[in-house]
Amino acid sequence: MEYSIIVNPLAGSGRAKKIWQQLQNRLNELNIVYQVVETRYHGHAVDLAARIAHRFASAAATHVVMVVGGDGTLHETLNGLIKANSSLPLAYIPAGSGNDFARGYGLSQDPMTALKQVLDAQHPTPINVGHYYDAIKQEEGYFLNNLGIGFDAAIVSQANASRAKKRLNRWHLGNLSYMSQALGVLYNQEPFETMIQEKNGHHHLFPKTFILIASNHPYIGGGFKIAPDESLQSSTLELLVVERRNWLITFWCLRQFARGKLNHSRFAKCFRASRLHYVTTSLEFAQTDGEEMGSRFMDLTLDTCQYPFWGTSLKEKQFN
Repeated sequence: MEYSIIVNPLAGSGRAKKIWQQLQNRLNELNIVYQVVETRYHGHAVDLAARIAHRFASAAATHVVMVVGGDGTLHETLNGLIKANSSLPLAYIPAGSGNDFARGYGLSQDPMTALKQVLDAQHPTPINVGHYYDAIKQEEGYFLNNLGIGFDAAIVSQANASRAKKRLNRWHLGNLSYMSQALGVLYNQEPFETMIQEKNGHHHLFPKTFILIASNHPYIGGGFKIAPDESLQSSTLELLVVERRNWLITFWCLRQFARGKLNHSRFAKCFRASRLHYVTTSLEFAQTDGEEMGSRFMDLTLDTCQYPFWGTSLKEKQFN
């Protein structure tokens, strides 16, 4: 196999640059054929992936696109490949803050071990990918981890702007950056109204929505289990809805969130399907795969598709 490698040197507060140097040395030792490009600005990986897709359009059986960076870089690369109608397999070396996709798929958090998993692969593995269409902005995109509105998106916004995130990343504690912002968001985040329509036509109204997260696999925020029953091998997404009640219940829900048990709480409602439709009626923060979508009204339709991923999994038995 040959590899086109997209490196985000700023991922993980600069940790990815050092990781790439180690990976590059190993690739050279093994005489692996590769070419590398580095991202220079937000969204650059989308363009780089599209160019690679066009250049190697007929080489899906012999060429892999590898990402060295965080979930955001992986997210951009996936969107660039799909929008270019590419079938080039996607590989990933986790080098960011959260690295949630690596957990969901079964990639090691150690970059050198993850590289071995990529190089050991003999064939691509099809994985589930979330697809969204926002009717208000007439915008569509794809996600590997989750799409959140409200609580988690506000945390992402604050964490990305926080100096503490950089310090915690140096100690490989990106998940603490996520939770360190949660208490502040608890005080500032106002509940909002959400209407959810099921496939059978039933409507559900949640007038005091606080947490609204659609997940493609269990993890969010650097290792917290938001959807323990989801899998990249299923064709479904799980939508978790939690309404804001009194402070005691709110703190209890946050505790259950940290323990990975919120989706089984009696204060949460879960919808699991291959197609979801829901609407918010106020300006709310939104995020997808840790990438900020801004503050907006949303009329979302979510469904799923598949994309080939290149790499052996620590959960191989689960996938077979």
